[in-house]
Amino acid sequence: MSKLSKSTKSRILEATECLVAEHGFEAVSLRDITSNAAVNVAAVNYHFGSKEKLFEAIQCRYIEPINEDRLRIIAELTAEGRAPNVREILEAFMRPFLTVVKRSEMSEKLFFKLMGRCVIDHQGGLPEDMIPGIKKVAETFTAALLVAAPNLTTELALWRLHFTFGVMTQTLLHGDLLHSLTDGACGDPDAEAQFLEMIDFCEAGFLTQKGAKR
Repeated sequence: MSKLSKSTKSRILEATECLVAEHGFEAVSLRDITSNAAVNVAAVNYHFGSKEKLFEAIQCRYIEPINEDRLRIIAELTAEGRAPNVREILEAFMRPFLTVVKRSEMSEKLFFKLMGRCVIDHQGGLPEDMIPGIKKVAETFTAALLVAAPNLTTELALWRLHFTFGVMTQTLLHGDLLHSLTDGACGDPDAEAQFLEMIDFCEAGFLTQKGAKR
């Protein structure tokens, strides 16, 4: 499909996604967006109101479906009549990111960067409309983790889930930096391999006893 055959709103969204993935929200100007989308500033203001609201639309476009998938998967696991283990819970938390990556028309690495920027690259924080969904995810997954790992307190479960989120977003946004810094010694694993490694790493963290000798 050619650029001009798409709707104006779609062209603006797609152009902004590519630019933000490559350069970050703050570095992208409205002029950059309108030039790449072949639209004028009035079109951006008409559909989104501002550059900030445009970025919020991108955040909602991806993060809300990811959170819906997370809640659906964890509900399916608990509906089976047993408590899921830590690895299954982490799969439910991380897998929806990979599913979205595979659906995208962008290159895998570029879309990874977009996902990373969607959650950590905007000074204004997350859109207010997204906060209830994020809180629901945190509450649901923390409750499941407390059953799967009785060694955890609520406080520890929340922090380790937060660390897990940090591992994931850092890898999404800067995974290619490791390849550059090591001259390729880290290999070039695809998205699936990276997610499995992250799950292994985070699972070990959840199962570690607080105060255990290191």
